[in-house]
Amino acid sequence: MEYFKWIIVVILAIGLTTALVISYFSSNALTVFSQDEYNIIKIYKDKIILYDSEGKEMDICNINNKAMDYAIGDVNGDDFEELIILTKRGFKTYGSEVVVFKLDSRITEIYREDFSDLNPWKVAAGDVDGDGIDEISVGVFKKTPLYQVMDKRPFIYYYKDNRLLPKWRGSRLSKPFDDYDFFDIDGDAMDELISIEVLQNGKKVINTYKWRGFGFEGFLQSESFEDIKDLKVRDSSVFITVVEKEGIYQGIVNFEGDKLKIERVNSK
Repeated sequence: MEYFKWIIVVILAIGLTTALVISYFSSNALTVFSQDEYNIIKIYKDKIILYDSEGKEMDICNINNKAMDYAIGDVNGDDFEELIILTKRGFKTYGSEVVVFKLDSRITEIYREDFSDLNPWKVAAGDVDGDGIDEISVGVFKKTPLYQVMDKRPFIYYYKDNRLLPKWRGSRLSKPFDDYDFFDIDGDAMDELISIEVLQNGKKVINTYKWRGFGFEGFLQSESFEDIKDLKVRDSSVFITVVEKEGIYQGIVNFEGDKLKIERVNSK
């Protein structure tokens, strides 16, 4: 009887170990998205894999470090989207390199630069000036000449001649912010900078900024909430998680009648 008990224990242990291994490798995928109707891209912690619509591996590209964040955009004006990845070394808090990949039937690295001295924590892409080419933004944590305090700052670059050149490295937004991204909120063919910002009373708002040729100018601001988090641009919408005393819900940021409104999607 004892013998059969040990067999059962061993079988359960093997099953649990297998499940944990599968879970580990599944969780290693940072994200999955469709490049087009035929190809699928999976970003793992240290590699990118291109699959066809039937799940067959077409190409694989090593990143050399862990993928910390990513963005998609046409950064060189060729009418095809590039993949921008912020890498991270080991267990460091901030990222290290910004790497740009061309995506077609293969994955081709076209740019790599070390940004570790700027303490990068985010990458994003958006066409802020409406020229049809996406700028690349690197969220950094550093001091600036005008503000000698370590803080989050959204630096803006443009890709030209296989280099990232600075377009705007301003000191700050109008208020301290948690996160940001880019989206054409008012349909003028230019992406606004959209941020989660903190008021003096600790509540949070969604704020937006327009590019004015030399920098960003404040556009519209939402009403305040106890907390706002999880800013995501997907499916042609801006999603956030809103925290109120009554509960938590997912919201969509909308532009209605010259006002910025948060439309409730569902409750959590």
